[in-house]
Amino acid sequence: MCVDGMGMADLAVDRLIPAPSQWPEFYSWAHDAFAITDDSWDPAGGTERWNGSKPYGKMIHAIYLLAYALRDVYLPQWHARADYLAAARAIDNQYHGPFYLRFRNSSDHEATSETGLFATRDRTNYKCPVFDLGGPSDDPSNRASVLVHESWHHWQRKYHWKTDHQHGGAVAPGLDGDWYYFHGSGLFDFGTLWTSNPHSNPLRFHSPYQVQIEFDADLAEFSFSWVPVIVQSQARYYGNTRLTNQCKNRITYRIGDPRPF
Repeated sequence: MCVDGMGMADLAVDRLIPAPSQWPEFYSWAHDAFAITDDSWDPAGGTERWNGSKPYGKMIHAIYLLAYALRDVYLPQWHARADYLAAARAIDNQYHGPFYLRFRNSSDHEATSETGLFATRDRTNYKCPVFDLGGPSDDPSNRASVLVHESWHHWQRKYHWKTDHQHGGAVAPGLDGDWYYFHGSGLFDFGTLWTSNPHSNPLRFHSPYQVQIEFDADLAEFSFSWVPVIVQSQARYYGNTRLTNQCKNRITYRIGDPRPF
């Protein structure tokens, strides 16, 4: 199994969330809206949803950030909190068809999405690298951005785009990545992240790593004041690391630079 326990960022978020006995509505909503319903979660904390040391509880930390952390500052923010949340939720909507989340005791990737399955719902598998205490991906801001990233593979499936990643170009050796379709922060009005137009100028399109990076940037720069500083700084770190290593075209923008709008 994964290495259980909470690092500083998970501890900081865990302290913000009331126990299930105090806030049962949130835990029930998160369980259903994100379809963390597969019995694969049972040995990974699914029977003790309050336990932030285990994978299920760590998913709760990430969902809490997605649901509540962003301030929605119009124009400079890349996209609205509701945009990211609608994309990451597992229910059928404008972004994708229905899917569910599954736990896998594996270390080959942070997560993998399986789309176009026969006679069953699509799904996303979450794996030990995003949960292992002390690991490079064990962080609630990263976990939240991975939820957004993986949802975009389901968006690609819905709108008939290829769901595989890119290699070569500016992508670091041994990693996968995507093209980054840079746009001004005002190009996508709040509520329109799901739309695309590959023939427009500038091109209206997002890849999985791009939408993940933009969430990282918004969490780093436009979260509420109660969001722990470590969450903001880690979101900046993960986003800038991906901008450096996982964009096929070389991108000079870094989180913290002025945004065009």
